[in-house]
Amino acid sequence: MKRMFFNNYKREKKEQMDLDITSLLDVLVILLVFLLKSYNASELKINLVKDLVVPKSEARILGNHAIIVQVDKDKKIYVNKEEVGFAYGAGQNNALLAKLNEMRADIDKDLTESKKDKKINLVFDEKLPYNVMKTVMHTSAMAGYTEFKFIVQGNY
Repeated sequence: MKRMFFNNYKREKKEQMDLDITSLLDVLVILLVFLLKSYNASELKINLVKDLVVPKSEARILGNHAIIVQVDKDKKIYVNKEEVGFAYGAGQNNALLAKLNEMRADIDKDLTESKKDKKINLVFDEKLPYNVMKTVMHTSAMAGYTEFKFIVQGNY
């Protein structure tokens, strides 16, 4: 009996329904605008010390969060924007070594050897002599920071 009912039932032609997606597109465009506005290629923000001119580069690898050592054209050394002394051309810099060891002691209180951070961001003035850079790198390595990241100005 049921079969007969379904067979005898005359199907009506379905009309095509229109779906208005204007409001959905508006919401998606607004979301896209907010996402693009909040997008940043790197979370690393560095406040440079006065009179520091950073060299330019075309590299696309970004810096990471670590201790920031800056050396300006007058060979003043800053660790996280705090002046610690002057850089000399040979050997290691005792003021920088003491500051980095102090910071490392604060960081390493709770960490095991495998989790200790060995990274340091170095920002040098573009006119700084190589021997001063070498001294800062050597001193940083003596303090246990053996992975260097040179921060430069990108061309974008």
